[in-house]
Amino acid sequence: MVTFFRTDKMKRLLFVYWLLVPLLFGVYLLSFAAVKTVSVSSIFLTIPAITLTTIVVLLLLFQLYGLSILGDSSGCRHSLLGVYLKFSMIQQLFTVNIPGFLLCLFFYRSLSDSKENSTLSKQVRWLSYMLMVMVGLLTILVTWIRLSL
Repeated sequence: MVTFFRTDKMKRLLFVYWLLVPLLFGVYLLSFAAVKTVSVSSIFLTIPAITLTTIVVLLLLFQLYGLSILGDSSGCRHSLLGVYLKFSMIQQLFTVNIPGFLLCLFFYRSLSDSKENSTLSKQVRWLSYMLMVMVGLLTILVTWIRLSL
């Protein structure tokens, strides 16, 4: 059981999850449109819940990008990767993505508890923070709209 929580395995598992969910949702959306014999755009116009879900699922691709640029940066909880994983846990809870939350939690727990030796450039740090702000604002907006429906 200890080898399951290795950092590299958890990173790959989270990476695959954040990649597969948008792909599978796209397949579902295309098959739903084919069964109903309507276009995907008409589904977006008539079913607002699917539109909001699509936005949430596409946010996973942005989070996947953030994970890919931070994935090899540091293996400790106090690094920017640790902050990004904490942010992702909160975002996954807001979107009620329990498997995503658990994978982020397990990945965070697999990081060491040592101090960070920052090797990231200022550009990568700014990109990571801007990505977190954008994903956070869109998550709050989608959650607010979903609750008002």
